[in-house]
Amino acid sequence: MFTGQRWVTVDFAAAVQALLAGVLPCSAGEREILLIAASIAEGIPVDLRQATENLDIDGVALVVRAIAGAAGHGAPGDAAAGIAR
Repeated sequence: MFTGQRWVTVDFAAAVQALLAGVLPCSAGEREILLIAASIAEGIPVDLRQATENLDIDGVALVVRAIAGAAGHGAPGDAAAGIAR
């Protein structure tokens, strides 16, 4: 049912392919967030140890919120509100 809210879709496989081909410019932290999001959304494998090395605290907060939301813990952000800046 249309509620008037805007929706965005992301072709994560294409975004990751563009990222790995070097045609999607982004910072190191943005790169890792995209890879983690693609893993959550599409099951695209990601090395979490490597992916978290370039995250600042704000990036960590985004990732924790996304994981909490994907795990069904309320609205994204609810379970991780305490770590946000």
